[in-house]
Amino acid sequence: MKKLFPLIALLLVAAIAALYGLDHYQKLRADQRAQVSYLLSRCANEGLLSLFSLQANDWKKNPELLKQEEARLLRAAGALPEKTLEGKVFGDWQAAVQVCERLTENSVRQHKTIFWPVKELAESELWNPRDLNDRRRLHRRQRDIDRARISAQAADRYLIDLRADLNNLLDQSGIDKETLPEINAELDRQVFSGYHKGAFSLARVQQYLNRLQHFYQLLKENPKGFTLRGGSLYFYDQSLRREVDDLNRVLLQGEPAFFNNWRQILRR
Repeated sequence: MKKLFPLIALLLVAAIAALYGLDHYQKLRADQRAQVSYLLSRCANEGLLSLFSLQANDWKKNPELLKQEEARLLRAAGALPEKTLEGKVFGDWQAAVQVCERLTENSVRQHKTIFWPVKELAESELWNPRDLNDRRRLHRRQRDIDRARISAQAADRYLIDLRADLNNLLDQSGIDKETLPEINAELDRQVFSGYHKGAFSLARVQQYLNRLQHFYQLLKENPKGFTLRGGSLYFYDQSLRREVDDLNRVLLQGEPAFFNNWRQILRR
């Protein structure tokens, strides 16, 4: 019996060490899951902060903000891993950094899709009479309208597309499946519960763009049917003159509200 005591003691020590090792491992994994979740929620928030800066912009006064904000977002998101990592780099962390990088790149592209056409329309001086009989400029404005339609759809779906993008990136990331529910819970708490679709109206934007497109179409179809008198359009045909005057008035009155839609994509 006495010979068994050392063996029992050894087994007890081994059991205690194993329990301690298991506890240490579980705490380490819990800490790693928390770090990964925090990194990705911060990364998503950086993109949303960029969106808020862009939607608050007056594109006629500050058309260069899109490039400036792209550079700021890339710097801010790129600095997150170093700021947030505690301890040594681990597998899921490396995968999460790659998710953050791709998410940021996708946000930059999405912001260009949304705001570049708005910037172009704001810069184009829609009502400059000197350009209205220039077929090249009219063609460019038709192209700007098409891009603005795509912009409006992207703005209307911003949060939906962000969630889908994150889901896709996480599914392909190789991050441990036990970590994914914690990441999604953190994203819901820190991102998707705090941001909501704003007052952006896709229907009103499309209505304005339809009228604008019709206005330019009338100019293209009747290149010799109008002249400029006192800086204003004058169509020789009375019915066309009345139609264009009505369109011109509605478009001028609706222009501030049209651009204001892109200031209301998201709200907190």
